[in-house]
Amino acid sequence: MTMLAGIFSRTGEHPIQAAVCERLQNLISRNPDDKAIVFSDSRCFLAKIDIGAYGEPAFHIDQSGSVSMLAGEPLLDLDDHDASRTRTQDLELLNQSWDRADWDLLTRTRGVFCAVHYQPRLGRLHLISDKLGERPLYFWANDEVIIFSSTLRVLEGIPEVPKEMDLRAVTEITAFGYSIGDRTPYTNIVRLRSGEVVQVSENSIARFQYWRWDAILPSTLSEDELLRETFETFTSSVSLRVRKDTTTMALLSGGLDSRCVVAALRAQNVRAHTFTFEPDRSQDRVLGAAFARQSGTFHHEGPLQYTETGGDSFVAALADAWKTSKYRRDRPPERPQLIWTGDGGSTGAGCALLSTGLTELLRAGKRDEAIDFFLREQGAYVVARLFKSHISEALMPVPREAIRAELDDIHCKDPVRAFHIFLMLNDQRHHMSPYYENIDLHRFDFQLPFYDGKFLQLILAIPINLCLRHRFYMKWFALFPPVVKSVPWQTYPGHEPCPLPIPKDLSSQWDPSSARELKTLLRPQVLRDARAMLGAERLPSPIFNKWHLRLTSWIHWLGLRDYGYVIQVAKVYYKYWVISTGKYVVREWT
Repeated sequence: MTMLAGIFSRTGEHPIQAAVCERLQNLISRNPDDKAIVFSDSRCFLAKIDIGAYGEPAFHIDQSGSVSMLAGEPLLDLDDHDASRTRTQDLELLNQSWDRADWDLLTRTRGVFCAVHYQPRLGRLHLISDKLGERPLYFWANDEVIIFSSTLRVLEGIPEVPKEMDLRAVTEITAFGYSIGDRTPYTNIVRLRSGEVVQVSENSIARFQYWRWDAILPSTLSEDELLRETFETFTSSVSLRVRKDTTTMALLSGGLDSRCVVAALRAQNVRAHTFTFEPDRSQDRVLGAAFARQSGTFHHEGPLQYTETGGDSFVAALADAWKTSKYRRDRPPERPQLIWTGDGGSTGAGCALLSTGLTELLRAGKRDEAIDFFLREQGAYVVARLFKSHISEALMPVPREAIRAELDDIHCKDPVRAFHIFLMLNDQRHHMSPYYENIDLHRFDFQLPFYDGKFLQLILAIPINLCLRHRFYMKWFALFPPVVKSVPWQTYPGHEPCPLPIPKDLSSQWDPSSARELKTLLRPQVLRDARAMLGAERLPSPIFNKWHLRLTSWIHWLGLRDYGYVIQVAKVYYKYWVISTGKYVVREWT
């Protein structure tokens, strides 16, 4: 199960509209070869597309008539330790518990997924997120119906779902790269939070969390015991996802996270096709290839390519590399649409975003100063001159107040751990969202062992001082087979260094030259974006200072100063302004 969508009538007096059902079915995938599996009765329409990555659809109707479907993989961790249990069997067990309104079984899930459960007899619908909410699920509701989808673009394409731009949320996107909490770019479309169930009935929409990361108690184990337990849990997170595969596919950079994943696969005698797409003479490309040789993978590499919007197109490069692979016929993976990745390791286990300056301010009880310090470190700010004065005044506090409000909802005695949880529930939770949004096009799903629910539970129980700056990570890393230290690896500035010498002629992802090269590549598209916005009939004139946008575009075009960032920020607002047909709201802080 890859993508899902549907509509539910909250009352029998308002049956669902056939036209909306048809649009949902047509929008869920942009691939003309995809055929939706649907369920429909007078009150509910459910549609799903499965690209076949897991080999089974995960769609279940039981004898009572209740229906459950999911995207991703729950990976139930039960006392029987049955590693052969399929995700279809997991869904059947979950469906039984949901029928009983028993949500405790969800606390035993380890995977990344979202799910829908419909009970015709009771007239109830449930929307369910995984423990971190990594697999997105969005919904819009009024008094009559609720419409939902695992991709935001589906709701954007339904005329019956009114779109009204939330300037506060879009400002968060321009500042952080994502909106905070359950917000989306639209005031009336919501994304499920981490570990959340949304219960919809005729009389109410009730939201509750079956899992709270701030409820995890600090561990009393010794550091050696913690190292061993987390290593064994990570190993089991890999074996759970491997199932019966003997050959698989994995992304491999020059850093630690993907190396740990590949090393764990090889330690379990799984053959791996590894892929690196980075610039020539970069640490990621050269060190990744060197480790691939040492670990005995079937390695593929190529240059990093960028889409016109600036995001790397590794999935397109991956598809092209796999089509031309000389190993494809002789050593095919059992599930070639499942790609292993080390995403999540640095923020979760390595605490990469918790710098020394930030943690010192948090320890001193200076939360507001810490928030400001973090915003400066991340370059997260509002481009004030882009807006008319009254809009600018309303938006300036948004990044700071968004973090403050989230921290107020995290009940954790240790302020540094609380900030770490904030990062997990926001920055980390959105890492894979762009790829899930376009999974119908690129046709890959992902194995994410660093997002494993049990592994993260252990990580967040470790005293935070042991974890900062990859200290615990590096000791944990030493428990892997010796091959992991056979070649050097790329490290974060200010974190535990690599003890092996790194060739000096290799660039790192933090080199200023890398940023300059990217800006040069994107410059033509940035200028085209500026011309398109300034010439558009729907330019957000009520909020933009059009004169300033025009001036900065001219200066950027003449090469007098780099104002590409202003144009790119303006483009984000312009995108949602167009989709919302000029309707917007500036939310007040409460």
